[in-house]
Order: sequence, then structure tokens, then C-alpha cells
Amino acid sequence: MAGWTTVIAIAAAGWHGAAHANGFQVRPGSPDWSANAFAGMAAKGYDASTAWSNPAAMVRLNANEIDLGVNGLFPTIEFSGQNLVGGQPLSGSSGGDAGRAAVVPYLAGVWSFSQDLKFGLSVQTPFGQRTVYPSDWVGRYQSKVSSISDVEVGLAAAYRLTPTLSIGGGPIIDYFAARLTSAINTGPTAAITGDPSVDIHGTDWAVGYHLGVFWEPTPTWRFGIDYRSRISRTLNGQQTVGIPPLLALLSPTTAARLGALNTPVTTKITLPDVLTISAVWQITPAIAGLATLQWTHWSVLQGLTVVGSNGTSSTLPLHFSDSWMGSIGVNWRPEAMPKLLLQAGVGLDQSPVSNAWRTSRLPSPAEAIIGLGATYELAPNLNLQAAYLQEFSFGDSQINFSSGPTAGTLAGSYQTRVSVVSLGLAWRF
Repeated sequence: MAGWTTVIAIAAAGWHGAAHANGFQVRPGSPDWSANAFAGMAAKGYDASTAWSNPAAMVRLNANEIDLGVNGLFPTIEFSGQNLVGGQPLSGSSGGDAGRAAVVPYLAGVWSFSQDLKFGLSVQTPFGQRTVYPSDWVGRYQSKVSSISDVEVGLAAAYRLTPTLSIGGGPIIDYFAARLTSAINTGPTAAITGDPSVDIHGTDWAVGYHLGVFWEPTPTWRFGIDYRSRISRTLNGQQTVGIPPLLALLSPTTAARLGALNTPVTTKITLPDVLTISAVWQITPAIAGLATLQWTHWSVLQGLTVVGSNGTSSTLPLHFSDSWMGSIGVNWRPEAMPKLLLQAGVGLDQSPVSNAWRTSRLPSPAEAIIGLGATYELAPNLNLQAAYLQEFSFGDSQINFSSGPTAGTLAGSYQTRVSVVSLGLAWRF
């Protein structure tokens, strides 16, 4: 009955999946960001969404404002390859589409205390992912379910230091939750009894901060820099081992050993800090150009150690690298339709995961980004926003990874894409 001694190691691989590259970095929030593929997002100051993208740019808003929006995320994650256990391919399916759709709302508000002092509130989901593989997937001993949720509430203030220079920032209150499951390899008997499984779930609250600078040197040029801090946390959770009834009947000793591994677990994880630099320039009265360069400090995640209250522990190396996202965009307000703003953008998002360390929970290949959208003035104080964003993998995205001796080595490649449909309202009062 090989495999029951590696449950903690498999659990460590589960937490590893929760902290993995651009695959769980969620950028869509305001439809205005997605419409331009995130180009210019830290320098726009178009609406209340800047309370999150760069609080310093809130000084551009002359009225109180509340923005509400919803994003439909539709990912596709497809594996092609095999899992080698003891050098032999494991029987099973290729897993089909492991992506799962999600609805991500967002909220932002700005209170204009005076021309030079603004206060803001934002609710954003900067990290999140859900992948689900079927029970007969060849990589079931690597992972089955990976569900990650992160919600950040930002409080911010902005102050105009000079007619052209402003600063802003404030605290972030963060809630993080994860659930991760894997099958456990008990050898040939699994064909009769079915696979046991390990299920880990944990949550934590933590605090970080935002800092921003906004500079508008001329009426046609403006620049923004936004820094979102890293957030260190300790996840407290529970490891639960599911034992098939037939296994418990045929091998009570193995079932007892597996059952003894039900234990509280703890791991420390740091969500990376993010630096965004953006520019917006008015090419003509009707056309604006936009650009963004964003750096994510993924190298803060080099390894994770999962500790059980029963004294067991396992360390898994991660080897993440810092990553960059760059995008450019254009906005056009047709002279014949001054209430309509048409938006577009393209970008590239680098993966911080090398082929040697790619996992099945969040395969995270490099992605190209295309955004389209529009903002329409329904009333003098009410704008309707809509956007469509398409992200798709490109380049080499090989995987050759094992989370433990009995889990096998997953060898093959991944193809991913994500479609995002966004709708929002911006109300000034």
C-alpha cells in the first residue's frame, strides 16, 4: 500500500499550486482597464476605478463618484501528454478542459472633500483561480481541484501637492482562501478500491498598502506610478484524507494510517508586490494613446513549507522569477458622437514559471492580451462601460514535473486562453 506516507508531501504540492505565477493574478476589474488591455491604467484618472489602479489620480475627479461592475471570466486550460509512474504511463484521460468560469464583481468610490483632497474606497480581486480535473485524469496524483479566492478592500486618500503633481495611498485589507485536492497513489489495489484523496483548505486575513504618484506636466501628457505592497500571511487550514469504503474494508491498517494524517496544517505565503507605470498622451482632441509597464515581484516565492500539527512537514521549491506585463492602447471619441468613447489595446504578459517548474494546478504560460470596449454617456452624470478581453498562451509551455515519488512525473504541454466580458456603470453625484 505505497503512498500513504507521502500525504504531507502531496499536501505541500497543493499549497504550491495556490502560489503560482500569472495563472492566478487577476487583472480585470473596471471594464475601462480591460478595454485598453490595461494600457494607461495608472495614469488615466477617468473614473473612480483609479482608487485602485492609482489612488493619486483621484485628484482629476471633480465630483463624488461610485463605480459598479461585473466581469465574467471564461478560462480554458488543456493538457496534452502523459504521467509516468515508475517509468510507465499511468492510465487515464488527458483531463479535458480544467478551467472553470467565474463571476468577479468590483466596486470603487471617490469622495471629493475639496479640489485638492480626495478619499477613495475599492473592492478588487487581484488573485484567484479555479481548476478542476476529473477523477480519471492521468495527473490525478499531482492535482485535482485548485480553488483560490482573494479579495482586497482598499482605503485611499490623494492630495495635490502642486498644480501638476499629486500623491496618494492607503491601507489594503486582504482576505485569502484556498482549497486544493489530489488523489493518493496506493498502488495496484486502487484499481479495485478507488483512490484515496487529500483535501486541504485554509484562510487568512492580512494587511498591505498602496502608494501612488500622479504627474500631469502638460495638458496633453500625464504619467502615473502605482505600487501595491507584498502581503505576508500565515494560512491556517485543515488536511482531510478521504478513504474509499472498500479500502477501509480490505485493509483496515492502511485506512487507519491514512486516517491518522487528518490534521491541521499551516504554511506561510507572500503575495507579491506589484509596480505599475503608465502614461496617457492626447494625440489629437479626439484620440489618446496609452501605455503600461507592470512588474510583479514573484521571486518572493522561492519555496513553501507545509507543517502539520502532528509534527510532519514538507518543503517544496518553487523557483519563481519576477515577471513583466506591457501593453499599449488607443482611445477615440468620434466627433459625430461625442458621448461615445471607443477603446482598444494589446499587450504581452510574461510567465514567471520556467518549464522545469511548471505544475498542473496553474500552468501559467506566457500570454498575449487583446482588449476592446466602449464607454457611453447615458446621462450627464452616468456612464455605461463595456469591454471584451482575450488572453491566449503562446510560445513554449512544456511541463515535466513531479510533486512526489508516487505521484509520477507529468510530461507534456499546456494550452490556455481566457475570455473576459465586462460591464459597468460610473455614477457621479
